[in-house]
Amino acid sequence: MKRIILFTLIAFATVSGYSQSQWYYFTEEFYFVKEVPVKDFHGKNFRYEIAVKAKPADTLSKVRIHGINVGKGKDDFINSDFTVESRTEQEWTIYTIVGKVDQNATRLWFYTAVNGNGSFYFDDISFYIEQEPSQWKQLLLPNTSFESANKNIFDGYYVSKRGSKTLTTQVSNQVYKTGKRSLLVTSKQQQPVSLLTTTVQ
Repeated sequence: MKRIILFTLIAFATVSGYSQSQWYYFTEEFYFVKEVPVKDFHGKNFRYEIAVKAKPADTLSKVRIHGINVGKGKDDFINSDFTVESRTEQEWTIYTIVGKVDQNATRLWFYTAVNGNGSFYFDDISFYIEQEPSQWKQLLLPNTSFESANKNIFDGYYVSKRGSKTLTTQVSNQVYKTGKRSLLVTSKQQQPVSLLTTTVQ
C-alpha cells in the first residue's frame, strides 16, 4: 500500500505545472520510508531534511522526495499540502519537506525514491518541530546517517520489497556528509517506460 500512495504522490508532483507532460517511469523504482510519530504535535509546523548526492546516468533518472500525514489506520492517508525545498551544500543537495502536522495524524511518512540509473548517496536525515514561533526543536530519530551497528542497513526504515538484479544498496565508507557512512543506491540498465501523457487546460 505504501507503494500505491507513493505512486499517487509522484503522479501529482510530476503532472502539475505543465501544459503537456510525457511522464517516463522506471518500473523497478526503489524507495525507503522514514516514519516519524507526531501524535503529540498536532497543528505544529515541521521540517524534514535529507542530504542527497546524485550521480544520475541520464537525464530521466532522478531522486524523488515526498511526505504525507498518516492517521490511525494502516491505510489512513491524509491529504497533505507539503512543500519540498532544496539547497546546495558543497556537493550535496539538501531536500527539505516543510508542512504542518494534521490534527488527525499519528505519524508522518517521508518517502525517498530512486527512479532510474546511476549512483545515489543519502545521509544526514533530520526532523524539526516548531514548538513556538521561530523556536525549533530537533527530534532524535534512529539511524538518520546510516551509522547503525545493526547489520540491516535500513534499520528504522520501511523499504520497498521488490527485488531487482539491476539495483544494489550498500553502506558507503568513502562518500558521506556527516559521520563516517552514507547509504549508496546503485542502479543500472533499467529502461524507462512512458506512463502517461496529459494535457492540462
